[in-house]
Amino acid sequence: MADLDSSKRRSMLLAALAVLTANQRSAQGAVAETITQPETRDDMSFVAVAFAMQRRALDSGDQGYGAIVVRNGVIVGQAPSRVVVRQDPTAHAEMEAIRDAARRLGSRDLGGCTLYSSSPACPMCEAAAYWSGIERMVYGKAARDGGSPGLCG
Repeated sequence: MADLDSSKRRSMLLAALAVLTANQRSAQGAVAETITQPETRDDMSFVAVAFAMQRRALDSGDQGYGAIVVRNGVIVGQAPSRVVVRQDPTAHAEMEAIRDAARRLGSRDLGGCTLYSSSPACPMCEAAAYWSGIERMVYGKAARDGGSPGLCG
């Protein structure tokens, strides 16, 4: 009986590893979509783009969240929430936008960047913004300044 349980566990782990590997290959091999820049480069315009990402999330059947990462007035990463469509509890819009920006910039250092999102960042997303070096967070339709990201506690 113990061998059967061990065999089942091994099979489940191998299946999970195969899915993770396929997702990683897919993300690495994906051609980055072109980012359309807004005509006006201010907080309200960038928040409007984050809300466009929110609409994309809803249109795809996901949770209604969107986010973008901006450096020097240029959007360098963007994403809708993908928690539901990817079955990934970490695929929040902010996390996905940070990942997109890091891929596009070829660096995990997002110093000098601002994270714009449709709502305040959760603790996981704020910690990711902190560790990536994002300097400022802005959220909501009123473009509220969330300040510098920090770590909980």
